[in-house]
Amino acid sequence: MYLLGKIQKKLSIASLVGVLLGLFLSLFAVNLQIKSNSIYMVKVLDKEIGYVKGVEVVKNVKDKIKMTDGIDLSKDVKVIAEKDANKHLIDEQELEVKLRKQFKLKIPAYVVKVGNNQIAVLASKRDYEVLIETLKNRYIPKYDKTKNVEIKSFKIDENLLTTVQYVDAALVEDVDDVAEKIIKGKLIEEKYVVKQGDTIWNISLNKGISIDEIATYNPNINLDKIKIGQEILIVRNEPFFNVEIDVNIVSDEEVPYEEKQIYDKTMNKGKKIVKEEGKNGLAEVTKNIKIVNGDVVEETIVSSKLIEEPKNSVVVIGTKQSQLVATGMFIRPSRGYISSYFGRRWGRMHQGVDLAGPTGTPIYAADTGKVVFAGWMGTYGKCIMIDHGNGYRTVYGHASKLYVSEGTRVTKGQLIAAVGSTGRSTGPHLHFEIRKNGVPQNPLKYIK
Repeated sequence: MYLLGKIQKKLSIASLVGVLLGLFLSLFAVNLQIKSNSIYMVKVLDKEIGYVKGVEVVKNVKDKIKMTDGIDLSKDVKVIAEKDANKHLIDEQELEVKLRKQFKLKIPAYVVKVGNNQIAVLASKRDYEVLIETLKNRYIPKYDKTKNVEIKSFKIDENLLTTVQYVDAALVEDVDDVAEKIIKGKLIEEKYVVKQGDTIWNISLNKGISIDEIATYNPNINLDKIKIGQEILIVRNEPFFNVEIDVNIVSDEEVPYEEKQIYDKTMNKGKKIVKEEGKNGLAEVTKNIKIVNGDVVEETIVSSKLIEEPKNSVVVIGTKQSQLVATGMFIRPSRGYISSYFGRRWGRMHQGVDLAGPTGTPIYAADTGKVVFAGWMGTYGKCIMIDHGNGYRTVYGHASKLYVSEGTRVTKGQLIAAVGSTGRSTGPHLHFEIRKNGVPQNPLKYIK
């Protein structure tokens, strides 16, 4: 009986200890849960660093810095419970960067390289992701009435690499600055030696830079009188790496009206008189656009849903034969409003005028002459150049279609192309230039 009572007493004590232990563990777990979910302010020498969720975040960062830099921050970094649950929180990575900057330590950064060439140092993986999104948004063409943009593919040069390295905080770059640097490209310099038959106009076209840019880097050279053997400094931008985008864009676009033509044998061939004005229609157009480094290299209409019918114009066209000689008087090469004028634009020389109009709007030869170029011309996209044989040449850029080829003789008013947005373009328009002996002229002083 005595033995039974002793056993029961021991069991009661063991049960009580078990209950107390269970209660302690429960309280510890609750306390740990509270510490993990509570908001804390992080301070260094009375300076507020930021707010975190849970003390474990601070502990992890201090342990990491001690392991990588051999510095114990336990005495300098304090955490204080915060009652306001609406405080802006920083994550573990942000806290590490802030503490490293505070103690003037090297910080982990995303170093972006192409091959062995470093092109950017970013604060985090998130900044790198923001950079990629920024490039997408900057490279995709903007249309006035865009309804939807669907990026089908986005490809970056396979040689683009990112690595995490510890660097001085001063080396970390702003995302927007990096995006601007990448979009502008790297400056490449070369010396070009003038050859027989060269003109500054041809050199400009072959090198893909404007005459104004050549003049900027060669202030002591008379570009109107270049000589064989003379050295010209060519400075141009090349991309750091290739960015290819395949995108579908849905937008409301004007539908160009057609011309009903009436022929008059008493009028000179190429002369045109509008009898009835036309009016553009409207359609919901889905386009597939392929972009390389910001240049539209291909544009295909996937579908078109007519919203408003265009009203066709009626024009009288002369058929009386005249000699294929230039008149020196230029007609307006396409209809549409002037969206950009000749002169300084965005810090550079705009060497022509831009006539905005829907894709497919006809482009006509501004005067009689010979087509000396028809094809792809760098930032001009699909382009035609006509030599009028009297020192004048005209250029028609960003076309969607070309209807004439190099070597063709054309008359004033002849259909040669259709408006588009190829090359470096922000929307469908015709970029039109007039050059006299290679020097850009204001087209509005010549168009009659």
